Parts: sequence; structure tokens; C-alpha cells
Amino acid sequence: MKALLLAVLLPLPFGSHAQQAPAPSGTSPASVRLGTAADTTLHVIDKTLLFAWGTIKRMDGQEVQAYLPVFTQYPGMDFPFDYYFTPPEVKPTPPRQTIAVEQVHSMTAGPYYFETMRLEGQKKAKILAQRMAHGPVELFLQAEQQRAPLPIPVPGAILHTAIPYTNSHFFVRRNGRLQQVERASFGPQMSQYLADYPDLAAKVARGETNYHYRDLVSIITEYNQHTATSPARSGQ
Repeated sequence: MKALLLAVLLPLPFGSHAQQAPAPSGTSPASVRLGTAADTTLHVIDKTLLFAWGTIKRMDGQEVQAYLPVFTQYPGMDFPFDYYFTPPEVKPTPPRQTIAVEQVHSMTAGPYYFETMRLEGQKKAKILAQRMAHGPVELFLQAEQQRAPLPIPVPGAILHTAIPYTNSHFFVRRNGRLQQVERASFGPQMSQYLADYPDLAAKVARGETNYHYRDLVSIITEYNQHTATSPARSGQ
């Protein structure tokens, strides 16, 4: 399928955030800048994939700037992925570069931010997740591709509706501590995690409508908004 080259930024699927996380502590990354100057265009390949100019921060401390993939239908990656130093839709097709998830610390592609989920005690990182909420609690998502195609949510709608995926992996981080949200123990785990917002914690514990595992984006967004405007925080 011939790629469409868009000259303006598309609406962001899934309510993504562009904030960048710091590079790994204790490193002074060498910068590798190949290709043309920074490009703000989103290069749409098809309805599920686009490429955006951005930066890979590798675990070895090196930074690589290139055109990086964003899977718009299934956020995040759990497999080696390709990237390019020149726009991927040009002819002849430019040489592709490939990198494994475990080699990546974090990645910014246009307005999208991704980070490799490195859990304590885990031998090998397996998931490069997309950040879905940013604030006192960060929320990351990686959704496994499903056989039956899913409709792409209206931009921003995922903040107010459930995640439409059967196989999705959520991670939360607060005060630098990353943990995976367990679907089987979602109610007890997240009601305790959000205990400093009792009203929200109670809704999660009771399993009220729109306060289940699939609603984590809107739940964490609600928590962050409440925390940012609470008297205790505003007085700091």
C-alpha cells in the first residue's frame, strides 16, 4: 500500500503524551544523528502504522535519531522493530535498521513516548510500552495484536472508555517504582495503590461500572487530576 505523507500532525490516538523521561542515570549518551534535520511530519504507512522522527535511548548509553515506528492500533511492542534514517515511504525503500526491545531504554517518536518495562527481578525486558497517562502516576500500555481487527478509537476517546483489547499489559510507576497491574487481582491491588484518594479507591474495590481493569487509562487520569488539584499538593 502506497504510504500517505502528511504535512500536519494527526490527532493523537489513545490520548498519548509527548513528555520525555530522563536518560538512564550514570550515563553520558553519545549522540548519533543521521538523516535529515528533525522532521515534525507523521509518515502514515497504513491505518495501523506510522513513522515519526524521534530518538532511541539505548541501554548502552547511545542515542540514535531516526524515523521510528508507532503502532496506532495496538500500542507498544514486544518484538524487535525496524526503523529508518530517511523517510520510510520513499523509493527506493531505504535500508532498514532493527533493534530488540531489551536494547532500548526509552524512545520518543514525534509526540509519542515509549519505555521498556524493566521489572525488579526480571531477567530480560520483554515489553516496550507506550505511556498513556503522565503525572504523579505514570501509566504504560502494551497491547498484543489480535486476530480479529479492532476499530481504532476516536482520538482521546480512550481516556473515557475501556481498552478494547483482550491481551493488554498495564504498568504503573510512582516515585520511581514500576509495577505491573495484575488483571486477576486488579480490585485489591489498585484500590490499595490509590488509597490516598479514598473515593476512587472505593469505586475500584467495588468494581463499579467504568472502574475495571480495562478502564485504567481513565482511572489513572482521574487520580492524577485529583492529586494535582488537592489542597495538600497545591500548598507544596
